[in-house]
Amino acid sequence: NGSIDTAKKMIDAAAGAGADLVKFQTFKAETLVTKTAKKADYQKKKREKGESQFEMIKKLELDRSAHIELITYCEQKNIQFLSTAFDHESIDLLEELNIPFYKIPSGEITNGPLLLEYARSGRDLILSTGMSTLGEVETALSVLASGFLGSEASSTKSFTSAFKSNEGQAALKQHVVLLHCTSQYPAPIDSVNLRAMKTMQDVFGLEIGYSDHTTGWVV
Repeated sequence: NGSIDTAKKMIDAAAGAGADLVKFQTFKAETLVTKTAKKADYQKKKREKGESQFEMIKKLELDRSAHIELITYCEQKNIQFLSTAFDHESIDLLEELNIPFYKIPSGEITNGPLLLEYARSGRDLILSTGMSTLGEVETALSVLASGFLGSEASSTKSFTSAFKSNEGQAALKQHVVLLHCTSQYPAPIDSVNLRAMKTMQDVFGLEIGYSDHTTGWVV
């Protein structure tokens, strides 16, 4: 919620639970939402009334100094800091801060230019797949394969060629983990569909994980 003190308490909780890392979000509100965008229903229930989505998001930004403070705190607690970048400037910041690998949010899985920049960083990537079809996941992986191979071409044909190549497949297997995700907040248990993980593993041959939006720990 934009509070460094709250963030540190969350780091304490994650470290105390034995987590390997704790993930935040890196973004600029101006590049994420328009000033006229309406809030989602779940956001209306949790935040100030009369506040626009832009105003809400703006309050949640973590600037460069906040990142450095939280990274330092994570080091003290022996837990790895991680963040999700939602725009080009934010990827540059995480690269400058030497974050070891990146998490790509579900909402950016069709953002070709951002996917290319992620892959061209050369870092390992975790890609969430909420709201996407298998075809969209394949297209995203095609863009990432092209970026890993350093291709300057940016056409559908060149992306597909990179994805189908032995070099592209090797790069994806080396660098990419897919996460199954149900993009509801919170997600009901009957919408989770855990078997989608097996489907994606069979189709793409990559390591698979799960991004959980349910309440509690049952899933």
